[in-house]
Amino acid sequence: MTDVVLSIHRGHVRLHTDTDDNSEPEWPLGDELVAIMNDPVGAGAAEFTGALEPGASPQERIAVGLRLHEGLLGGAPEGLWDQVQSDASEGSPLRVRLDIDCLPLAALPWELMRDRRRPLWRNSRVLLRRGRHGGPPDKCEDTEASRMGPLRALLVVCNPNDPDLLADCELAMIGAALTRLPGRVHTEVVDGPSLSQLAAELEHVRPHVLHFIGHGMSAVEGDVGGLHFNAQQPVAADDRQWKAAQEAWVLGPDEMHVLYDRWRPRLVVLNACRQAHAPAADLAALVDTCLDRGSAAVVAMQADIESPAAAQFSHALYQDLACAKSIDAALTEVRNQLHMAEPDGPSWALPVLQCGVDDPGEVVRVEFGYKEPELTRLGESWPFGELAMFLGRAKERRTGWWEQCDEKPPQRLMAITSAQRESGKTWLAKWCLLTCMLRGEDVTYADLAAYAGRGNGDDPVTLDWLAVLRALRKACTDPRQPDAMLPVEFARFNQVLNRALRGGKEWAQRLPASSEDRGGPFVVESDRHAEARKREIFQAFLSTLRSRAQAHRRPHLLAIDHAQGIIESDFRSVLRPLLFEPVQELTDEFPLRVLVVTPQSWPGFRHLQEFMQSDPVALTDFQLYDYKRLAREFWERQVHSSRVPRDWTFKGFEQVLDAALQGSSKQSFPVTAYQQMLDVLLGMAGMREAG
Repeated sequence: MTDVVLSIHRGHVRLHTDTDDNSEPEWPLGDELVAIMNDPVGAGAAEFTGALEPGASPQERIAVGLRLHEGLLGGAPEGLWDQVQSDASEGSPLRVRLDIDCLPLAALPWELMRDRRRPLWRNSRVLLRRGRHGGPPDKCEDTEASRMGPLRALLVVCNPNDPDLLADCELAMIGAALTRLPGRVHTEVVDGPSLSQLAAELEHVRPHVLHFIGHGMSAVEGDVGGLHFNAQQPVAADDRQWKAAQEAWVLGPDEMHVLYDRWRPRLVVLNACRQAHAPAADLAALVDTCLDRGSAAVVAMQADIESPAAAQFSHALYQDLACAKSIDAALTEVRNQLHMAEPDGPSWALPVLQCGVDDPGEVVRVEFGYKEPELTRLGESWPFGELAMFLGRAKERRTGWWEQCDEKPPQRLMAITSAQRESGKTWLAKWCLLTCMLRGEDVTYADLAAYAGRGNGDDPVTLDWLAVLRALRKACTDPRQPDAMLPVEFARFNQVLNRALRGGKEWAQRLPASSEDRGGPFVVESDRHAEARKREIFQAFLSTLRSRAQAHRRPHLLAIDHAQGIIESDFRSVLRPLLFEPVQELTDEFPLRVLVVTPQSWPGFRHLQEFMQSDPVALTDFQLYDYKRLAREFWERQVHSSRVPRDWTFKGFEQVLDAALQGSSKQSFPVTAYQQMLDVLLGMAGMREAG
């Protein structure tokens, strides 16, 4: 919540503290700021705003920051400000909102404000933000589904064909920022959309964060203020350019109203140059539209930000959002990161955080099914370690976990498939498990390839229905699972299994049986009840998993990878009617769900499709444009994970990729291609060192 409000109104400054005495000290605004407030031309403000230009010196910015501090707090009662912040600490920061009701004063770079010791807006003990009197009630989407993680962000590239925008670099830096805590933030990208296309994406993704990457308001008088889309059109047949030209248009307040009719994001990030004060009226119109229509906060740039700094800004921001920091704490850390990267530059002061709600902690807060440190421990457990390098597949990821978690009623049976090899089916399945686990579900990863590959010599074996059941039981009790089942939970199943496998008198009379699996085969000739015995085995297996879900009071998602190892006839005649179809028909409050992962070439896939209620998630190889974009993200993830030396540049990796593509007629590439190219580069470097 807000602890202190500093408001500038009619030439006076008022301080409101969240205390019982309701005292509101008031003092006159400094003469220099009063003159700016009363200047209709705005000439006096130019000296202040000029400190944010790239040509301004650090000394000029320091001087402006001191003048702003003196104008705002110089007339306050002696010792008041020191007293207000005396108890603040990093663990319990003071939250301060600066309200300004005068547009010329609002256009000043308050983020430069400093006392003799330090900049106020880079102090992690005192978290400052801008706000306004009488902000709207929180109209953000606040249903249970919208509150559940992951945090969803829609990244909008306004001009995908503009090489100066460095959009691919910024997207790569965002991806790298999320490497350490995979699954916490879900990002999707839309390139150069029309207004209707952008509105449709908002409906599909329902983002908590709407993030624009582009060029903003022009300083030329008479120009339409807003975010410019598709201003740069393709000039030649170039694989690096976006697929098709779109009509140029401008996103202004009227167009923003259209978007908010579809969805209200909690946070809007305008990572584009020249929104904040050129011209100032356009900033107020666009930002106020977002706040008036229900967004909790807007972050905009108050001067030109260079594209490399914009990418660094996004990297630092999403790193903190993944760590669940409040938006004001995140922006303070972002400023410090930008200052360390460019100590003499103005980038750290360019982001303006404007909140329309009283508690900044509510802006991007989402909920997960576990608390820290358990949340991080589970996310780092087997089998999720490799997911830090999982690239792309944003829509497929959303389809996978959303249909699993948020459908009413949820899908009980899903499939992931592909016509190509090495398309990332296993990674996507593990990502679905990770997301569902972070949301509080039990998950089990069962890799049938670990069992189907154990033949004599090099000959693989296929799995009959009984081998599949035993493999699933072993997977559920594997101690590496995030929340493994205990072997004793399968005691009753093992008893039923031992009786039903042998049949005859032992099964018919329900004689006592061992709670440990004897490992025997299914005896067909023992009696006339073979089908009934199979049915009882599967009912006992499903009952075990359902009892687990009911006892834990949370769903259980079982992912069966490499299902192509199952004998097709056993899948058709036994597993389909006795396992998969019953799962789909369950109506439990805490459901058991099954995710099947298989190539389309497996004959059993046809039988799976015949009775599934939803279409499978189908993966294809990366197309050329996405392949080029994701190559940079792959590289940045390697660098930030210290898998390659930090002094290496993307250019060398790109040259290896270009050499591999040269003369190739391919238009699509497997998910493993990046690692193969990196191995080539590392091998070349090793040879040079050895030589």
